Amino acid sequence: MKLAIFGATGTVGGALLTQALDAGHQVRALARTPSKINRTDPSLTVVPGDAKDPEAVRTTLTGCEAVLSTLGGPADPDSISVGTATVMSAMRSGGISRFIIMQGFHLGFPGDADNFGRKAILPVLWLMSHDLIRDSRAMATTVRSSDLDWTVVRAPRVVVGSRTGSYRTGVLKLGPWDSVTNADVADFMLRCLLDATTVPHGADGGGRRRATPG
Repeated sequence: MKLAIFGATGTVGGALLTQALDAGHQVRALARTPSKINRTDPSLTVVPGDAKDPEAVRTTLTGCEAVLSTLGGPADPDSISVGTATVMSAMRSGGISRFIIMQGFHLGFPGDADNFGRKAILPVLWLMSHDLIRDSRAMATTVRSSDLDWTVVRAPRVVVGSRTGSYRTGVLKLGPWDSVTNADVADFMLRCLLDATTVPHGADGGGRRRATPG
């Protein structure tokens, strides 16, 4: 497929970029610092720019069939809400519907089981960045209310590691001690591309998914 990747220089985004190219996909990646992408491949096009810049986002989406995003983090929380909204607007203009976005399991969705882990992690995230929780929740609301074929992958603590293929997905109860490798999160995001069960059906947002260790 022809994929657009946002957040390709991050911990999960870097693994996602590598796996997408290794799987034979054509990739267009937006990067504020293109030199941070050290992979060279004839199937890779790196677009310099910021996800909050509509023109840079439109250029990145040129010819693409699906979008994968790992935008955001404590250092740049507004890229989660502002950047994601910019990407979604450009997707609609470009006629692209498939959208897979990764965030943390601190995001709550209707139908979730009571989760002590989420309650425990929220104060920690608040101390790291006062804006992160607000912006990620705003992003989730925007995505859930959209008409795109979306999947939100909510992961617990991400650690750098190889792809194991041994992880669970679904609406799970997690603790602050739970973790998943960046390569496994990337693997799951790519698997979601053609998995119809990860696309929402109805108003309850059935596209929610979480990648967790197995």
